[in-house]
Amino acid sequence: MSPRRRFCPSVLLALTLAALVGGGTRTEAQVTQTGDAFTLAAAGYLQFDLRAFPGWDVTPGEGRVSRDTVEVRRARIGVEGRWRRASFEVSLDAQDTDGKFVKDAYLQLRLSPRLQMRAGQFKVPGTRDYDGSARNLELLERTPLTTSLGVGRDIGARIDARLGRVRYDIGLFAGDGVGRDDRAGITLAGRVVIDLPSSLELGGSVSRAKTKSTDTDPANGSSFLSTSGYRFADGVYVQGMRLRTGVDLEWAPGRWRLIAEALRLHDDRREQGLDREDLPAALGTGFSLTVVRRLRTRRDASGNSVVNALLRRPVDLAARYDYLSVDDVNGATVLDSVRPRAIDIRARATHALTLGSTWSANRWLKVLGNASLEHFTDARSAPEANRTGAYLTLGARLQVEWP
Repeated sequence: MSPRRRFCPSVLLALTLAALVGGGTRTEAQVTQTGDAFTLAAAGYLQFDLRAFPGWDVTPGEGRVSRDTVEVRRARIGVEGRWRRASFEVSLDAQDTDGKFVKDAYLQLRLSPRLQMRAGQFKVPGTRDYDGSARNLELLERTPLTTSLGVGRDIGARIDARLGRVRYDIGLFAGDGVGRDDRAGITLAGRVVIDLPSSLELGGSVSRAKTKSTDTDPANGSSFLSTSGYRFADGVYVQGMRLRTGVDLEWAPGRWRLIAEALRLHDDRREQGLDREDLPAALGTGFSLTVVRRLRTRRDASGNSVVNALLRRPVDLAARYDYLSVDDVNGATVLDSVRPRAIDIRARATHALTLGSTWSANRWLKVLGNASLEHFTDARSAPEANRTGAYLTLGARLQVEWP
């Protein structure tokens, strides 16, 4: 196991016991200065993951599979403050996969009840999946379209506004993901969400940036990771315009939730040929469909016993289908290749079905379980040669939150 993911089991056990003992109570470290309406609150969460890759001829945690069999996935802690119309947030995570110790560090100013401005480091407007907190995931990992094609956190400024049923964010950033090998230059990004009747939301996102490659550096295009974290396509050299366009919807009737999302990444490859000629633009496409059902809890459970208290806690069942592909804008030729300056990028894709459940034992403790089955369209890029399908990944997570 890499040093970044080492953890202390005694610390995890202590936090778990504290969560169980805490039950439904909620405590919050808060300082309030009533005269100036100043508030300060601390919060955080720890995610401890177990994974199994039965039948895989690969080494987890390195090389082609990014996830370890045992790891602390996130160890997030932060502080939020508010004074009059101003607020701020600073959050840290020593376990973050992209090496950013500082996650969020921004100042926000409320200009009116429907308009606010934010500046600092935070999430670039992007997919619906990425817009939500990692502490609220129904499944262990975000969708492959988010992790492979989407934006990340970066330094910039953003305006958030609401006009009737329409909410939108638009911002200008120094890049599209601090700490990433595929980071672009100055990025303009926006997201819009329309609230419709019958618990329906429609959303869309777009970002535009410039990329520039350097021969002595690794390829600066996006790598493609499947649901399990297996890298089935490496990045290529890109230069020119980078354009992301996405659409999504969420429908939440009663105990059901349905989320659908699609994202397209277009990367120019100007002067990336062996003789500095332009190559066909690289193209990444992703789609996901998630269905979540909250089960009825035992409201008839009586008494003060621990068992009865746990039976009253919510349980969610989730199923998600993911599709992710890489290609270029031209059709297939006999020259298709996986090289970083390929004239014809070999078309490859992955399909995955993931089933999972989430049990919230109390306000402090959450348990998740997942099972994913993956299929790859290109046998040469699959984990094992000449075997494209039936790759099973099992996972479980213990999440401890505070407050």
